[in-house]
Amino acid sequence: MRIIAGTWRSRLLVVPNFGTTRPMPDRVKQTVFDVLASYYGTPGGLPPLCVADIFAGSGSVGLEALSRGARACVFFERDRTALAALQENIVTLKADGEICRGDAWREASGWSGEPFELMFLDPPYRDSGDLTLEGRIARFLGRLASPKNAPPIVVLHHESGSVLESEADSKWRVFDIRTIGTNSITFLRHERQE
Repeated sequence: MRIIAGTWRSRLLVVPNFGTTRPMPDRVKQTVFDVLASYYGTPGGLPPLCVADIFAGSGSVGLEALSRGARACVFFERDRTALAALQENIVTLKADGEICRGDAWREASGWSGEPFELMFLDPPYRDSGDLTLEGRIARFLGRLASPKNAPPIVVLHHESGSVLESEADSKWRVFDIRTIGTNSITFLRHERQE
């Protein structure tokens, strides 16, 4: 696991033991940042955004965002093994990252700090395939939808073959979907940004 581009390009990251987390493969991560760079008009980089990395694991996605120009990142993680790896990566890179320990579903949707402008949501396996209205992902997005705490963009990593269901009055709009092998990425924009 490494940083692909930006300030910390090619720097290796410490990763938790296999099975603890589900790291995003480099090819998928590259696709995510290519789409975002095109969306923001910042080839190869990101604007100075405040970013959230939900279910961060080793922090590879949030650290990639920081390497590419994001100004701050809050990492949400509670697994002890993952937290140790995340902390080591932040210290090694001297990254501007804050760690929020606890239940990411609850902590991120109730965040009262600086508003996020971009959110990476990479839920655990047991939740990533359920994109129904009753699933944790749709309910989480529903809690985020109020103008007070809604980030303009959410990048959702989930199993391929699943399509996010949404209600007619949902505040979220899908603006891109990419599938790479068994991984799918759904890019959502909060409607107040349209």
